[in-house]
Amino acid sequence: MPDREESRRLDDPVRQRTQHGPLDRKGERVAEQRKYRKFTAKQKIEIVLAGMKGDRSIRDVCREHEISDTLYYQWRDKLYEGGIAALAGKEERGAEKELKKKVRELERALGRKTYELEIAGEALRGWE
Repeated sequence: MPDREESRRLDDPVRQRTQHGPLDRKGERVAEQRKYRKFTAKQKIEIVLAGMKGDRSIRDVCREHEISDTLYYQWRDKLYEGGIAALAGKEERGAEKELKKKVRELERALGRKTYELEIAGEALRGWE
């Protein structure tokens, strides 16, 4: 049979809170797990375009769709970036390819030099 101290610990809301999550004053659970909505790419574009039209403020568009201003601006920036990449000319894409090629060459050279240093270090340790 539990003694008085043990029964007090079992009924204590502070003790229960650490075991079962946040509780109200009555010791009932008050917090639920958040449910996040998922928007499709088409929905995101429609929301961003509604804000860009200018007939309503961005704040009103966000309230209507129950999203934060910050989320709206993140989607808008991603839309801009995707549009820039899609509309880039051959010269811009060619320059990007050249830069990627140069990076690959430099990474290979770095790998070779690192390997050479490892071999030289092992040879040096062998002379000791």
